[in-house]
This record gives sequence, C-alpha cells and structure tokens, in this order.
Amino acid sequence: MPRGRRPGWNLSASDAKQILQDLIRDGKVLAGDIGRSLEIRKLEERLQALRSGGGRRGRRPGTVAAKPAAGGRRRRRQGPLTAQQRASRQLQGRYLGLIRQIPAGQRGRYAKIAKDKGRESAIKEMQSALKK
Repeated sequence: MPRGRRPGWNLSASDAKQILQDLIRDGKVLAGDIGRSLEIRKLEERLQALRSGGGRRGRRPGTVAAKPAAGGRRRRRQGPLTAQQRASRQLQGRYLGLIRQIPAGQRGRYAKIAKDKGRESAIKEMQSALKK
C-alpha cells in the first residue's frame, strides 16, 4: 500500500453515517462520545478564530451578529465618576441599606421624607428609628 494513503477516507456522507450508526448499535462507540467530539471540534475552531483575531473584528461566515442591548442601542463605556456622582451613589447605598431594615408598612413615610427633605434627612430619621 502506498505511503500516506489510507483506505476508506473517500467515504460519502451517507456511508459514514451508516458506519457510525452500526458502531453505535454494536456498542463500540457511544453516542455521547460523538457529541463530545463534535463539541470539542467546534470549540477548537472557535479558539483558532480567536487566536487569529477573527473573534473581535469580524464575524465568521454563516454566524449571526450580536443583538444590540434593550432599546435598540448599544451601551457605551462611561468615563470615570465625578466626586459628586460618587457621593450621591454612596448616599443612595446608605439609604437603601437602611430602608430595607424598615418594615414594609413604614417605608413610605421615609420615602416621603427623602423626597421632600432629601436623603440625608431620611437617613437620619431611619437611623434614629433603628437606634443606630
């Protein structure tokens, strides 16, 4: 037999399918093994595409583009927070942390204080109510 040629490599798809079904039926190959092998092949192809830079810039032929975020727009990275934004978020975190400790029936009272007088006042009221 000539070197480099292997018998049976010129199988049609239907012949290969029939042989594979016979091997599964005879218990020589498990269907799960075939599924894992196909999954590994897909992962290796994807990894190769990522290594070659195809994963970032363009799509592979036959793939579907990613859907934009809800509302039809893509989210953009925002710049760093300003000191005022950071302070507001910290204040909101304190407010939420305290309001969750207040019984549900009394939360409206503190929400009204926060709306009318500001979150700082509502935080002070909640702290005194919780004895903190």
